[in-house]
Amino acid sequence: MDATRRFATMVTDDLIDGYGHMNMAHYLGAFSRAADVRLDDAIRLGPDGSIVSGLVTAEARVAYKKEAMRGDDLLLTTWIADLDEKRVHVAQTMVRGDGALLSTAEQLLLNFSLLSRRVEPFLPGVMAELGRLAEVDSGTFDPGLVSRRMGIRRMV
Repeated sequence: MDATRRFATMVTDDLIDGYGHMNMAHYLGAFSRAADVRLDDAIRLGPDGSIVSGLVTAEARVAYKKEAMRGDDLLLTTWIADLDEKRVHVAQTMVRGDGALLSTAEQLLLNFSLLSRRVEPFLPGVMAELGRLAEVDSGTFDPGLVSRRMGIRRMV
């Protein structure tokens, strides 16, 4: 497996809310950091080394399965589910150190230029690398992780 798919972290005191578990905002933050690690090649640097484009989130969805508690070791895995010239769709899981699935997520990320302040196509080299990663990821994750409907089921 491509090692960049995985991001390890731990639930620290500052991530705990009044219910004694990791706060919802921190799940999304962890998934965002994990996606950054997986997709760091999509960030374009200028000649002086400054960041001139990168990924911004257009949409995110997090599904909670079990609580993440203080001290839990977490392993997040990110796969590229789909890709086009301006967008990357990722599927993600968060697993506790004992192997329990705590959460899943999906994000739709856009290539954003800090120079034009607009969404723009990936540069050819970036697109080629993302395409390579998407090919590596193809068929290696549960497709049920992405694009599920959200709503309240009504019993009729």
